[in-house]
Amino acid sequence: MARMMELTSPVGKDLLFRSLRGREELGRPSEFELSALSTRNDIKPSDLLGKKITVKLERVKGGFRYFNGHVTRFAQGETLGRYYEYRMTVRSWLWFLTRTADCRIFQEKTVPDIIKEVFGDHSMAVFDDGLTGTYAKREYCVQYRETDFAFVSRLMEEEGIYYYFEHGDGKHTLKLVDSDSGHKKLDGKSSIAYHLPGRSLHGDEEYIQ
Repeated sequence: MARMMELTSPVGKDLLFRSLRGREELGRPSEFELSALSTRNDIKPSDLLGKKITVKLERVKGGFRYFNGHVTRFAQGETLGRYYEYRMTVRSWLWFLTRTADCRIFQEKTVPDIIKEVFGDHSMAVFDDGLTGTYAKREYCVQYRETDFAFVSRLMEEEGIYYYFEHGDGKHTLKLVDSDSGHKKLDGKSSIAYHLPGRSLHGDEEYIQ
């Protein structure tokens, strides 16, 4: 059964969805490889790099799922008839923290407070606190020549904090959690199939692997 896939980007209807391949993991930034088509051959990297793009997927049993992120890599691909292919890497806003390093000291603050302060330095950061634990204040916490991403990742690992992303129409939100109570149930599903890697699959069944 064919399912609708719709692409929304800063260049409007000039880009048509072709394919999307990606992987999401708990405690890891999301990343997708997107291929799009256009009758235009003059779309420039500056039109899309650093900007948000959204793919809307129609679910098998109704409703939609969204994949949203910032374009961090852009290139023109092959020519297909009258269409020009454009290939993009789409990443979560958390990726930008890998591009910024700092040296600073935090005093008398909990790890969640430090993480939120670091996130607050980045204008594109959208996050939600779903933590349920109690965290002691750290008398002295140092970030020394670490990227912001490496620093907050280290602190989260030390305290048993992780994250995942909730994707919506035009946005994605990082959800900080420390237990399974911080997760939402899958829309319309009480269970989902699990398949071992390498198994032959048929149809539009949703599953995890």
